[in-house]
Amino acid sequence: MKKIWIYSLLALQILFLVLMSAGFYAMDSFGETIKLRTAPVDPRDPFYGDYVILNYEVENFASSKWEGGENIERGGKVNLLVERAEDGVYQLVKASDGPLDAQEAQLVLDARMEWHDQYNETYRVDLGMDRYYVEENTGSEWEGMDDRIVTIVLAPWGQKKIASIE
Repeated sequence: MKKIWIYSLLALQILFLVLMSAGFYAMDSFGETIKLRTAPVDPRDPFYGDYVILNYEVENFASSKWEGGENIERGGKVNLLVERAEDGVYQLVKASDGPLDAQEAQLVLDARMEWHDQYNETYRVDLGMDRYYVEENTGSEWEGMDDRIVTIVLAPWGQKKIASIE
């Protein structure tokens, strides 16, 4: 009986790893691809190497685009309604801590509240995809490039990943 328990536990762990890997690669087949505008900054991590911090345009917005509650906590869930512009890059339409209905050519992105500046009437949210690792010793080339386009894949089950940066 003890052997069956150990083998079952081992099989569940392997199954979990296989499903996690398959989900990551299935995003390319089943997910929707969008493009967002960003401005990269170059820090360095001693363990992981060079990476770029991505500051997406849709993560910072004026209070006029907020349709949510007054007192949302830091880390609270925020929905961003984005719409495809003529240049193919998605732009923020509105944001809320409640559900948003997407029309044609619109999508809802999940984010987390960072802060609300009442004096400047701005909000800052986090999409959770702010680190992009680059080839060793190339991070400084990315810094100072003000306008980059990031291609993101959004899976139907809510997962998202960075596909490329132009």
